[in-house]
Amino acid sequence: MPTSKRTNKKKNLLIAAAEIVKEEGVVKLTLEAVAHRAGVSKGGLLYHYPSKEALIKGMVEDWKSNYFESIITMAKNDKKELGKWIRAYVQSTYSDFDNNKLMNSAIMAAMFFNPDLLNEFRREYDNLLTKLVNDGVDPIKTTIARLSIDGLWFSEIFGMQPLNKELQTNVYRELINMIEED
Repeated sequence: MPTSKRTNKKKNLLIAAAEIVKEEGVVKLTLEAVAHRAGVSKGGLLYHYPSKEALIKGMVEDWKSNYFESIITMAKNDKKELGKWIRAYVQSTYSDFDNNKLMNSAIMAAMFFNPDLLNEFRREYDNLLTKLVNDGVDPIKTTIARLSIDGLWFSEIFGMQPLNKELQTNVYRELINMIEED
């Protein structure tokens, strides 16, 4: 089987798992439900992910690599050296608000079933925080921007008074302006 078909099947399984977590809750995440949602046999699912933990680990790894790759790419493409990492962090996190089904579901599933599945993410996040703090922007402004975008993201995940799109965009712009004032 060509790699792209195998990769597409694995991605479809991860998307099906994320949809179940988002729509029905983590408790409803079963291998049978994922196979059914993805339109494959349970054996087909087990070929790619031999256990629920392997499936959740796949969700976390897929989300983690996409998220950090996005930040790295944005930072590398930033024309301004000062503040490029915090801008990339804010921009990448903000851009994920509309496409965050896999990210949110991966975190919730890992926290519910096995929080240790997030250890690699935590290590990469700690490395990123070092880059943010040493980015040439006032560390207080960097921290305010990071915690603000994280707070917006958490309000989206948990549906805790999420902002309307206009206000969300205005807050995002203000964070970018604040970072660029240095």
